[in-house]
Amino acid sequence: MDDRGNRKRRLAEDTVTSGPVASSTAANGSPAPFTPPSNKRQFTGSGSSSPMNSREDTENMTAAEGVLLNFRKEAIWRQIQEYKREVARAEDRIIRLENKQVNHDSQIQIVDLYWNKLLDDLESLISRFSIQIDGNDAISKEEGSFASMLLRKSDSRNQGSDQDHEQDQEIRELTENAIKPSVEETSVRSKDIVLKLLCIVENWVEQRSDFWAGVDSPANDQQSSTVQQLSEECKNTAQEFKKGQTEINHLQAKYHQFTEHVLRLKNELEMTKNRIRETEEELDEWKERLRRVESNIEREKKMSEAGALSSQTGAMSTISLLGDLNGTSREELLYFRHQALSRLTELEEMRAQRSQLQEELDKTRAQFMHLSDEKIQDSQYVKSVLVQIQSARYDADHYRSEVQRLRTELDDMHASRRRFVDTLEAEEKNRRATLEADVKKLENDIIRVRDSRDRFQQMYESRCNKDEYEMQQNQEIRKIANTRKDRITALSSEILRLQTMLTSASDDPMSFAFYLKDPQDKEALQDLRAKISEAENQLATLGMELESSREAMQQSRDLESVNASEAQLKEHVEGLTAKLANLDRLVGSEADDEVKALVATVEAKDEVIKRLELKIKAHKAVQAPLLSELHTVANAWDQLEKATSRKAIDLAQKDDLIFKLLSDKTRQESKCSNLVRAKEQSANMTAVMKRQSTMQQDQIRRLEEREKSLNQQMVSLEKEQTVLTSEAITHKIKLQEYTQLNSAFKEKFTKQEERLTGLQALLKGRMDAYENESTARKHLLEEAESMKRKIEENAKKSEGAGDSETVKQAARYLKLLKCPACDVNFKSHVILRCMHVFCKSCMDKQMEYRQRKCPTCRENFGAKDVKEIYL
Repeated sequence: MDDRGNRKRRLAEDTVTSGPVASSTAANGSPAPFTPPSNKRQFTGSGSSSPMNSREDTENMTAAEGVLLNFRKEAIWRQIQEYKREVARAEDRIIRLENKQVNHDSQIQIVDLYWNKLLDDLESLISRFSIQIDGNDAISKEEGSFASMLLRKSDSRNQGSDQDHEQDQEIRELTENAIKPSVEETSVRSKDIVLKLLCIVENWVEQRSDFWAGVDSPANDQQSSTVQQLSEECKNTAQEFKKGQTEINHLQAKYHQFTEHVLRLKNELEMTKNRIRETEEELDEWKERLRRVESNIEREKKMSEAGALSSQTGAMSTISLLGDLNGTSREELLYFRHQALSRLTELEEMRAQRSQLQEELDKTRAQFMHLSDEKIQDSQYVKSVLVQIQSARYDADHYRSEVQRLRTELDDMHASRRRFVDTLEAEEKNRRATLEADVKKLENDIIRVRDSRDRFQQMYESRCNKDEYEMQQNQEIRKIANTRKDRITALSSEILRLQTMLTSASDDPMSFAFYLKDPQDKEALQDLRAKISEAENQLATLGMELESSREAMQQSRDLESVNASEAQLKEHVEGLTAKLANLDRLVGSEADDEVKALVATVEAKDEVIKRLELKIKAHKAVQAPLLSELHTVANAWDQLEKATSRKAIDLAQKDDLIFKLLSDKTRQESKCSNLVRAKEQSANMTAVMKRQSTMQQDQIRRLEEREKSLNQQMVSLEKEQTVLTSEAITHKIKLQEYTQLNSAFKEKFTKQEERLTGLQALLKGRMDAYENESTARKHLLEEAESMKRKIEENAKKSEGAGDSETVKQAARYLKLLKCPACDVNFKSHVILRCMHVFCKSCMDKQMEYRQRKCPTCRENFGAKDVKEIYL
């Protein structure tokens, strides 16, 4: 592309220097090439060069100049606005493309892997078309080709089978250290070679276009038949070559697919191995967990048996059992957490290894992409892959046998687990039955205790009511006793008073001194004396009371002695009366005064005696009721003392009974609280056992589900393994078929290549002759065009000086509208990168090339940077 632009510039400069008129500078800043007269005729529509036609053209140009400029300005303004909108959309698109660039960068590695194949194709093209390239740019260099180096090393390693470890080490070193610089070098060299090839292809396309243009001219009609034959042969050969190339590409693609499928099968086999290993680990884990569960169940059984002996020991066993459960659950959680962390680290390591293996596989795939099928089949890697496939089959058979063994073990474990579950259920039922019986016994004891408590409560309440009634009775008795005591004290004081009166009446100083010891008694005596003198009428009654009181107080005296004394007194009184009668007879009115006084005293004494007798009778009449009353009071007092003592004894007994009842009540309440606590503990124990049984059932259910899922996975893995083995066999058969087809296609390709080399030699000779003729024809055409330009310039010189300016302006405007690349067509398309405008044909030619550059400023642009404008 650069050669063609430079050649056109040199041709334009030669033509300008040959003529007197210098070409003006274009509006866009690029040197406008010289416009030949033939092209101008196409614009004006006339083949003559007369001054009248040119003057009309200039007048039309001057008249349409303003309209054209305005239209151009408006079109440019609209296009600029559209460019701005396009720029905004382009910025958004650039942002999206930047986001996509990350994905494209990941695909660049895949593109680099196919450089070796591209280099092989370029080598074949160079060898077919005999293109001369420098030695530094040679593609197939044995020293610089990394694939050839690997082949040589692989061939040298095939000789010794005891160097497998060294082979792996060398391959790893090559993949890590040598592949990056080799790929970079091959990419740089391949890019340079591709650029040179593109330049050569462009030159060849130009020569071909010139050739076909010369063929269309009438001067070369004689050679048309030969050229047509050659072109038909060339087309046939090209079609056959394309067919062979497509078949080769198709076979190579199939081979790549087969290799990828083999690698995929290998990876899947490794994945199945890893899965089987993981299942084995999981089975070991589940065995360990089952062992732990069995140990926990045995421990719980022992604790429950120990807890069934007593309520307190049961409570302690439940607490220890819960502690054991918490400890075991905590240990299991820590174990599972540690196991999860270890699995995460293993997964990360496996991912890193997988990424490394994927990179190594991509590198090896890129290295062996351009190799032939026979070499690949004979290479050490394919043989190692086949050996690995065979070993994988053996491993699969071994794993199948292991799976069968594990299934039998699982069946045995299922049977043992069922037996264990049955025993657990039976023990659980028995334990529940015993616990229920104990609970029923405790409930009966609680009912009995509650009944006794209610009975004692009723007795206590009735006793309290009786005690209140008895207390009231005791209070009444005490009141009666107090009143009686007051009465007795009053009677005793009255008796003392009467005795004092008797003593005072009898004038007995001893008794007076005995009874009257206090000064108050003396005063009472004086009062009595005053009252005796005042109350004569009460003497008889007082005498009788004195006698009765004397007899009552002197209980030791005998009533018979009293009667005897009374009889003696009566006799003495009768004797005295007889004596008095004698004395009266003796001493009457006629007696002396002394006798009369003595008689008076005697009479007074008789009266006193009578009064005393009357008092004695009164005292005797009062003595019996007083004695009976005293006896009743004494009996009542004795009875009251006995009742009070009995009541006190009863109260003490009742207090003791109440104390005993209270102690029994507290003891029964403590026993009832213990029974309630034992019942709660038994209920908690039953709830804990139920919870444990439910947890164990859930654990057994989860283990069964896990086992079912593992069985399903094993079945699916077996199915996948059988499918993979069948697919591997079918792919192996297809690979053999494709190798046979590849050998047949190779034979056909060699024949077609030999035929193509002969046709290329024939075409080369004819192309050399055609190039010589085309160069001579070009020189003649250039000379003719230069002569025509000279003639037109001479004709323009002959015109007037006034018309020269208008012609120049018209030519300048016309050059502004013409394409600067071809100087034939009008401008119709613009490049947004540099804003240079060209025609459609030039843009189409530029779009055909891979590296598109502006013909004016040589700036790169893309397909989306070209837009159509209307001028």
